[in-house]
Amino acid sequence: MTARIYLLASAAILAPQPLFAQASEPAAAVQPAPDAAEDQDSEEDTIVVTGQRPRGSVVGDIPPEKVLDRRDIRATGATSIAELLDAVSAQTGSARGRSGGRPILLLNGQRISGFRELRDLPPEAIERMEILPEEVALKYGFAADSRVVNIVLRRRFDSTSVEARARTATEGGFSGGQAESTRLLIRDGQRTSLNLRLEGNGALTEAERDIALATPLTPDPREARTLLGSARSARATATVNRTVFGDVAATLTGEVGRSLGQSRFGLDSIDFEPLGRRVTTDSASLGSVLNAQRGSWRLSSTGNADLSRTTTRSDRDLALEDDQSRSNRRSLSLDATATGPLLSLPAGEANATLKIGAGRTDLDSRAQRGGIFSDTDLGRTSGEASASVDLPVLKRAWALGRLTANANAGLVRLSDFGTLTSLGGGLNWTPAPRLSLIASFTREEGPPSLHQLGDPVLETPRGRFFDAVRGTSVEVTTLTGGNPDLKADRRRVVKLGGNWQPVEKFDLRLRADYVRSAIDRPQASFPAASAALEAAFPDRFTRDSSGALVRVDLRPVNFLSSRRDTLRWGFDFTKPLKSTPPSPAAIAAFRQRFAQNRPAAPATGEGPPLGERRFGGGGGGGGARFGGGANGGRLTLSMTHTLNLTDRVTIAEGIDDLDYLDGEALGQSGGRARHEVKVEGGYFNNALGARISADWRSATQVDSGPTGSLRFSPFAKVDLRFFANLGERFDLVARHPWLRGTSVRFDVDNLFNRRPKVRDGAGATPFNYQPGLLDPTGRTVGITLRKLFVPIRFFRAGGGGRPGG
Repeated sequence: MTARIYLLASAAILAPQPLFAQASEPAAAVQPAPDAAEDQDSEEDTIVVTGQRPRGSVVGDIPPEKVLDRRDIRATGATSIAELLDAVSAQTGSARGRSGGRPILLLNGQRISGFRELRDLPPEAIERMEILPEEVALKYGFAADSRVVNIVLRRRFDSTSVEARARTATEGGFSGGQAESTRLLIRDGQRTSLNLRLEGNGALTEAERDIALATPLTPDPREARTLLGSARSARATATVNRTVFGDVAATLTGEVGRSLGQSRFGLDSIDFEPLGRRVTTDSASLGSVLNAQRGSWRLSSTGNADLSRTTTRSDRDLALEDDQSRSNRRSLSLDATATGPLLSLPAGEANATLKIGAGRTDLDSRAQRGGIFSDTDLGRTSGEASASVDLPVLKRAWALGRLTANANAGLVRLSDFGTLTSLGGGLNWTPAPRLSLIASFTREEGPPSLHQLGDPVLETPRGRFFDAVRGTSVEVTTLTGGNPDLKADRRRVVKLGGNWQPVEKFDLRLRADYVRSAIDRPQASFPAASAALEAAFPDRFTRDSSGALVRVDLRPVNFLSSRRDTLRWGFDFTKPLKSTPPSPAAIAAFRQRFAQNRPAAPATGEGPPLGERRFGGGGGGGGARFGGGANGGRLTLSMTHTLNLTDRVTIAEGIDDLDYLDGEALGQSGGRARHEVKVEGGYFNNALGARISADWRSATQVDSGPTGSLRFSPFAKVDLRFFANLGERFDLVARHPWLRGTSVRFDVDNLFNRRPKVRDGAGATPFNYQPGLLDPTGRTVGITLRKLFVPIRFFRAGGGGRPGG
């Protein structure tokens, strides 16, 4: 790391200068105002010492696969950390674990209480973001089945943002929007944030997408059937971070929210009135985390309490009473983690991570269906302990490079499933600069969630379903909810991975992972029906005397075993771009306006007191200085190709395997595509940016009854984003100061309005696979307006001083 001591900062600090220049020379003294968001923690105020690990780095010596700095982050056009993570999802996904690829989040190299603690923070507050492999999770007490994202915030930041967003489908019938405001203050190791968010969308009916009916009906039920129900939600989140007991960083996060959803599923048989369902969820949560350093050991403790209540009311045809259900979920958890050195070995320090934890989860529900009442009351008490040890084998200076080994073990005691264990190990080898290789193995057991076990059973009449035995689309009654008979699974995962930057001065990184996952008794949502599946679970399918399918039970099940092998590889490329500096005329005009608006000095000759002043009615910025530079902009390109080599399930002994790559369906989108490709590219310079995201999957085929196989065509979806950070345009802000901190974004999702295409053996589209059913909205367009207010603190206006934090 190159040592840098900025002379400008040194001169501003050491030179004997007045706080403010004399009134007789305002134009020459005042410098062009930098963007306030960038200025609050300027790189020019930073001294970086050679050999020192960057502030906020993670534990251990596994290098990041990718590091995004402020300009990289700005180039995504994201307005929150949640959107930022979505923008880099191709690089943070994992095929190893139960979380569906969602990464583990760290803040400044430390644990957090949960995603809600960081979810709504503005990206301008981020100094850098590191993407790391799954093995880093072990050093923080997590399982090695998710990638790790470490977000390092600036030392100082002060902002208030307001944002409004609207979107609509270009085919009509659907629209939605959201509004939110976020207040964030980071100062002297303390952080306070508050976020308020409202969101909603209208309903989209089958009539608005002209969905065809297998049999014409009078009256037409399509106006009373929703493809997407209406939804409204509101939430408030607050986070406070302070230093307690002298040197312990304590964070407390609270959140409350309510969501309401309404949908329709047909007409009743007497009055032909719409049959509907209304779902209301109220939730409250509280999370805490303590982080401290004791000698060479890092200590951390997190606690979470969550409460939610969901009520559902469904109209029932030909019944005196409606179906109703109510479920309450309560959970408490507490854990403690310690990471530090164990002993010294010839190749370096051996480090260990120790974790203990306990928790309690309760789920009770009561349902009334067809006049029959049912109750569920489930509870689970858990205790856990785990240990992970890193052993250095070879020093970095040795000819074979740096090599470390890891071993980890853990156990969880559950009141309803007994003791579940996990074992794992791995090697991390750096044979050459900019090249790292990882090999790991994990064997672990996992229980079903209480929701999988005890969610209330919901019965939905007249749901469309594809009868794979007869090869026709039919309307059936579907059952969804929990299954109390689910068993714990056992999975074994092997991973081989690598990350390589071929040329030091060229930011191109190649990455590849091979993952083999074998699971005994996997828990799964009931997949799309097939003849083999119906033969294995005959009690899940009900047919009338003529053999017509009338009822399907879609609650989750245990299969006997499953196996999946994937190869995921790709590259990430970033190129700095030179920005255009503001013209001398624009700078002169700004200086003149600034000097005119500056408060006059008191009669005593002293400058105004040091404090805050809003520029042009509101400070703020888009996160970059006015003016040019050798690396002001960014050109980025990322590609990830997932090659699915094996994906099959054994339902039971004596029954042929279900091969999702050849003939079996995972859901409405068909089977597992052999190839899945995600491409992301972006351009950002001079405050203007564009970003494109494309997803493509290869064709699949599903075996189906007398009509022959269903063929799912290759499918590609392209999203486009244009954005302008108007607050970074010096010429605009000089003329219109109120634009400072303003940005506008225009999004087009599914640019080419593509929908999946499905054909049977005769070349026809089954009614259940109509494009409007598989993707109701199609292409949508949206616009986002955002204003970021950041106070500017003025000091040393003369002699090269500048606004600062």
